[in-house]
Amino acid sequence: MSGGSAGGINLRGMGGGAGRVLILIDGHPQYATIYGHPVADAYIASDAQRVEVSRGPSSVLYGSNAMAGAINIITRQATQEGNHLNVRLMGGSYSTQRYSLTDSYRQGPWSGVVSGNYERTDGHRPNSGFELFSGFGKVGYDISEEWKVTANVNIAQANSNNPGTVSNPMYEGTADVLRGMSGLSLENNHGITRGALNLYYNWGNHKINDGYTEGGNPREFLFRSTDYMGGLNLYQAVNLFPGNTLTGGFDVKLYGGNAYRNPETEIYADHVKLHEIAGYVFVQQELGRFMINAGLRLENHKLYGTEWVPQGGISFRAAKETHLKFSVSKGFRTPNMRELYMYDSANEDLLPERSLSYDLSVSQRLLDNRLSMELALYYIKGDNIVETVPVDGNPKNRNVGEFANKGVEFSLTYQILDNLSLHSNYSYLHMDTDITGAPRNKFYAGVTYRPGRFTLSAGAQVIDKLLLSTGEQGESSSYTWVDARVAYRAWRWGEVFVKGDNLLAQKYETMLGFPMPRATVMGGVSLNF
Repeated sequence: MSGGSAGGINLRGMGGGAGRVLILIDGHPQYATIYGHPVADAYIASDAQRVEVSRGPSSVLYGSNAMAGAINIITRQATQEGNHLNVRLMGGSYSTQRYSLTDSYRQGPWSGVVSGNYERTDGHRPNSGFELFSGFGKVGYDISEEWKVTANVNIAQANSNNPGTVSNPMYEGTADVLRGMSGLSLENNHGITRGALNLYYNWGNHKINDGYTEGGNPREFLFRSTDYMGGLNLYQAVNLFPGNTLTGGFDVKLYGGNAYRNPETEIYADHVKLHEIAGYVFVQQELGRFMINAGLRLENHKLYGTEWVPQGGISFRAAKETHLKFSVSKGFRTPNMRELYMYDSANEDLLPERSLSYDLSVSQRLLDNRLSMELALYYIKGDNIVETVPVDGNPKNRNVGEFANKGVEFSLTYQILDNLSLHSNYSYLHMDTDITGAPRNKFYAGVTYRPGRFTLSAGAQVIDKLLLSTGEQGESSSYTWVDARVAYRAWRWGEVFVKGDNLLAQKYETMLGFPMPRATVMGGVSLNF
């Protein structure tokens, strides 16, 4: 949660703790508004049905914080009639334990999902333990064939320890984090037109002890912060005539919070309140083998006024299974509350960050669609990037100038046999201005085989030149990660499994001074009733 690790999600060399990658849950934005970055501990994998990743600027649909892209977590839905219960129990290395219970129900117009999760670990280093409690609930009602209403709520309580770097261990570096998320959606589908009204409200309460190192003293006060974000988004799409789709939307977002250590003398953000209001239109038109799309968003921020965000693209169906796409899109990010108001580096004169991305891709399917491939090339150029730089010997947040990232992405999926599949991807990233947390080369290959009651899967990921620090003495990390999982369906209603990560016991870091664990093993059972 602290020490530079929070919110470190990168897409195409952009992201990090500043919040340039937007996380959404069921289309609702989710992040700690005090810092502008997501809190990944609050996102529970077992509550997710699928994850959609938009690579490159997605600001035309989502506004600020989607400058590098967006990740939308779609939560579980009850798809089968009746009541279904899943219990999952796991245990393994470093006294790690994970327990989850999920119950889904569908009967007539009603549907619902409720789940509870608990996990804990001692961690692979002294003072690196972690504990998480979470609960999720979702209920839906089909008002008619055309209208549906859904409500959901999620609460997560995480307690973690920061052990500090290996060379400078930390004591009492703890974080007590409570995150809550709620949403209400009214959806309609009339065939030629469809849309939704979404209301959401998120909140957080953080108590952080920044600890002390050898020779230091315990902190007299904890760092405390609260934040909230509420709003609505409304959209409606209509098919005006064959091959055409016109979508219009409207967003309102209210957010703020406070942060302090000593509540009388050390106040960083005093109940700041901000808002954003936006409208957008997106049109898509099919013309023979071509598909043309264009979008425009008009956003107004309380501090920064009006921002126009355009996007356009064209795709060409060269053959039945061959598609080419080209797009140009603008991304932007308004400075977050930490950059504007908090600590000695605060600067209320910061300007919004902006970027322009060019994407070209070709996709191909072969062998009766059993083999699919995609190759993408991109170039992203931006300016006004906010960084903390020394000014008169003191750190200060400044808009430091331009950056340019370019790269190649390739993915392949091959259904070799009915029970044997291969999936692989590769990415190359070149950055004119280096940032940490983004590797130069990344390659992954995985295979899944299902003989009878067994399911066998294994994967290997090669990371090359993952930057840990920048500058003349910059350090990087390169390693090969291998994992495997074996599951056996021992009963009609359950399976046993064992999985291993980093099976080559590689020594590596993803954050300077914080070595990752060597080989770890987990085993458990999954029961369905």
